[in-house]
This record gives sequence, C-alpha cells and structure tokens, in this order.
Amino acid sequence: MTTSAALPPRSRHSPCIGVCKLDEATGLCLGCARSGAEIASWSSLDEQGRDAIWQKLPERVASLALRVRLMPWTGSEIIEWTARTIIDRQGTWVTGMPGAIAEFPCEPGRDLTVHIGAEELIGRADDALFRLRASDRLRAFAFEQGGPIVIGFSRARANDAPLSQFTPLGPDQNAIDARHNRELLFDFGLGRRFSRFCIRTGNAELFMRLNQLAGLPWGDVFSKAGAAILAESPARVVESQLARIEVFSPIPPPGGKSPAGAHTHFLPQFLASGEELPSALALPDYAAPVAIFYPGPPPA
Repeated sequence: MTTSAALPPRSRHSPCIGVCKLDEATGLCLGCARSGAEIASWSSLDEQGRDAIWQKLPERVASLALRVRLMPWTGSEIIEWTARTIIDRQGTWVTGMPGAIAEFPCEPGRDLTVHIGAEELIGRADDALFRLRASDRLRAFAFEQGGPIVIGFSRARANDAPLSQFTPLGPDQNAIDARHNRELLFDFGLGRRFSRFCIRTGNAELFMRLNQLAGLPWGDVFSKAGAAILAESPARVVESQLARIEVFSPIPPPGGKSPAGAHTHFLPQFLASGEELPSALALPDYAAPVAIFYPGPPPA
C-alpha cells in the first residue's frame, strides 16, 4: 500500500562527476562520457536536448568501462524510484558506515507500506522505519549493471562536526514517528562526518546508566554497559544527512545470528578503517553518502 503527494518536477542536472578529462581515443570525457561539444553546449540546451544526451551515456559508460555512473534522475525521481523498490519488495536499503549499519529489507512477503509526502518518503515495517528526505540535490550513482546504487548529497551541505565520544543528544525530536520523540537518543561517537549510529530508549534505568557514560569512547561504553544494552535491546537509529533507519528487532547476543528482517550490524573490526562507504562504492569528491540500495542482500 502507498499514499503519496506529488513532488515538484526538477530540471535535469548535468552528468558531470568532477572528473573532467577527455579520452584521446574517443574524445569522450572519462568522468561523464560526454563529448567536448556536448559539455560546452550543456548550459544552453533545453530539457529535451539534455535528455537526448543522457540517453546516449549508458552505452558510452559501458564502452569506456567507467567505475561509477551518475544517473539522470532528479531528486523527485529518486524519491519515486525509492518508493517503487519498497512497493515491489525489491532489495535492501542501508544507512551507516562499514562496520555500523542498519538494514531495511524490502523482501517478498514482508508487510511494508510507503508514504510520499511533500518533503520526505517514509517506509514502514513491523520491525523498522525508513525515511528519505527530498532534495533537489539528491543524486544517484550506479557502479555496475544491476549492482548497488548509492544515493548521494552535496558535501558542501553535509554535517561537518562528527562526534568522537559517546554523547547524549536528548529527546529524539527527529524521530520518524512522533510517538518516539520523547525517548532519549545517544550517539556512539564513531567519528564519521556523514553518518552516525545511535540508540534510543524510553527506559529510565537504562537512560541513567548511559548518561553516566557521556564523554567516553564507544569501546568503554560497551565494556561498562554492553550487557544492559543487550538486555534492554533499545531501538537503533542510524542516519545520514537525509536518510534514517530505525530498527526495533532484538539485538542478538555475541556470536548470535541477526534476526530475519530489519536489523543492525555493529562490527568493531571494520570500524578501524574510518571509511564512510565501502571502498568499492566510493563517490565523486563532491558527494556525501546518504543511503545504499542493494538489489540483493547486502554483503556480510
């Protein structure tokens, strides 16, 4: 089931990804696959002319074996496409960083709904919520035919004050459902600029215990309160600048298996890299990661 409100149309953006070098053999740009003449004329073209160039690019990108391809979708088209993946029960949406992610699977048989409002898309399941906020600066990047698609956003507009210690954030006024906005949010302080991993609780006892750990590195928090967190299994909230996944399924014990459906992974051995994205999905320098769509299950 889906409900929606029409999103405003946007002009077709440029295919440029900031790699501006013409291939000597073909005369095509090794970043966007346009010819020099197409690049020079882009600003003077109407929408029909721009669309005509976009239609030529997939074949050129394949012939040049380019690593990443910017999709032609506008911000509103990205929202509509995201809704379709949920409606059609296709793939899995992921937010977070290597080692600390949340997954919102859109598998066949799951009870899912999606709503498109004027400013955001919200996907709902019994065990999780997913929100993607609309922006004309949303961009979609593809890495292989039928492979993952990364939704990106302008780095210039992304948060630039990462937390590096366990931090109480107060009531979760940004909660997807208003019924959660009085529950207390804690950021683990993983030091990433473009995403964060949090837990949220309405349990007064757990809140008091976690509040006493403010300012500690996340590893110390786990050593001092890991058992209490596991016992309470609070909601995990993983978000980027424009995307958020809230997961309500139980946290498995150490060495246990994640439950079917929505879940989170917190794997310290992968956090040491400091990466914002898997290296195979690195974006152009101007783009910050928002969310990843995997057509199949995400890699372990």
